[in-house]
Amino acid sequence: MKLISVLSEQINKKRLLKLLKIDMGFSDQDAQKELEYHLEKIKNLPPELTLYRILNVDDKKDINTDELGSHFSDKKKDLMSSHYFVDSGNENYFLVTVKAKKSQVDKMQTLENNILYPNENEITLKNKGKDVEIISIRRVKK
Repeated sequence: MKLISVLSEQINKKRLLKLLKIDMGFSDQDAQKELEYHLEKIKNLPPELTLYRILNVDDKKDINTDELGSHFSDKKKDLMSSHYFVDSGNENYFLVTVKAKKSQVDKMQTLENNILYPNENEITLKNKGKDVEIISIRRVKK
């Protein structure tokens, strides 16, 4: 198993190539190019990121601000336009904006999620988003 280090975190290159070839249908050559693109993208993340997440809860007070979750996007506009708002009763949607350090990013999971779900622009955080700095939590319309 070939592991590479991206900023001191082990990345399983063989697993990522398998995802690209088997799950996503890339040729060997295209999978290698695509993987290099994703690795470069992770490597070039800024030291601090502004990230966004939509939560569906009854009330703002129901949001666990100590653990906001792992799955965020770095592109607010794409998140808002692609999110599927389900009308399931009295629940409300909240856009959570946070600042996170690059060291809080789970690089392997981010790579896997970006390969499998390329339109989501996902940044996956370690430890369910603990210790991120909350910038805002605001209600959004469905």
